[in-house]
Amino acid sequence: MAGGDRLLGDAGARATRSLLTASVPDRPTAIVYDNDIMAVAGLSVAAEMGLRVPEDVSLLAWDDSQLCRLTHPTLSAMSHDVHGFGAEVARTLFSVITGGEGGSHPVPTPVLTPRGSTAPPKV
Repeated sequence: MAGGDRLLGDAGARATRSLLTASVPDRPTAIVYDNDIMAVAGLSVAAEMGLRVPEDVSLLAWDDSQLCRLTHPTLSAMSHDVHGFGAEVARTLFSVITGGEGGSHPVPTPVLTPRGSTAPPKV
């Protein structure tokens, strides 16, 4: 794993462990991660703690990279156009650098791609 990926994985594992060590009434039924690497690390921590995904906790990734389809269970994710978003950020940055306005710009709404890591919470 590259250095940045390792840091993300470590952060995802720490956050997941912190959330899942809470007693049952306070433990979350679902966790949404900022990126897929953190979600994969979270999946590993849940397994290490003896929790079943999605029966005990649902996990949702953000970027929907190929990683989401390589795990077991496969990770549900919010799909969005990462490259298009990056291109819009770059255009805005260049506009600001050349004296134009930055401002806010609408971006396409992410779409939920349900897979094996999410389910309704147990009642």
